[in-house]
Amino acid sequence: MPSELRRLADNLVRGAFLELYLTPKPGLVDLNDPGSHHDLSIGRMEASLAVVSGYLGRLADSLAQGEELAAQVRLGVEAEEAMLEHAGTNCHKGYIFLSGLVLTAAARSRGGGEAALSAAVADIAARLFDRSQQGESNGSRACDSYGARGIRGEALDGLPALFQEALPAFRRELAAGNRGSAVYAMLGRLMATVEDTTALHRCGREGLATVREDGRALEQLVEQRDDFMSFLSQRNEHYVSRNLTMGGVADLLALSFAWLSHTGELEVLPQ
Repeated sequence: MPSELRRLADNLVRGAFLELYLTPKPGLVDLNDPGSHHDLSIGRMEASLAVVSGYLGRLADSLAQGEELAAQVRLGVEAEEAMLEHAGTNCHKGYIFLSGLVLTAAARSRGGGEAALSAAVADIAARLFDRSQQGESNGSRACDSYGARGIRGEALDGLPALFQEALPAFRRELAAGNRGSAVYAMLGRLMATVEDTTALHRCGREGLATVREDGRALEQLVEQRDDFMSFLSQRNEHYVSRNLTMGGVADLLALSFAWLSHTGELEVLPQ
């Protein structure tokens, strides 16, 4: 189990890098530009992920040693503080939570498969949110303003965006023999379904509606084998003009990449 936890921790880091480098992505930092994040860059995101990498390694060790949940929560708080200090940003705050949650759940579900992992995620989230109030953040303010569930609701439900939306979308496209477009089918499904509080915070309900409409359009373009890359580039220009982005989608896309890497389903995809 300790080596398996360390392997999952490594894949959680890899997933975040794969998300970062996937290009183009509307409103998000990628290899073309910083999207709607004028304070970010590839270099700053990479510095942030170096902090995430150290955190997940320490978390895997804590779990392997059988420490209590409080110890793992403390490691997450320390990682958030280190990210601000060393990278000058909190851009991966949501991913620190999600990746730590999945790694902690994996230690408790002990290889029981995706259903068991999802149930363990929901159980741990219930314990976490029962003990503390939701922290003050842009996401929490969007939840308050719009009655959204956001990352908290996603976690309490056992990450349905990952297990019921993103992974099936990828696997369907792969089964149809369309390996090159499978990651974009996954991106489209997440855009169409995730209640993205970053979009809500920046552009209100209209912004979230735009992300969801574009997700459905992307899915259709992928299905029809149309030019979805040009579509994504054009939508990036629109997102930048409106200061629209989709941080929740990005975090869940990174998590999807991580899990598919861990299962071996990304092994023959271009690196």
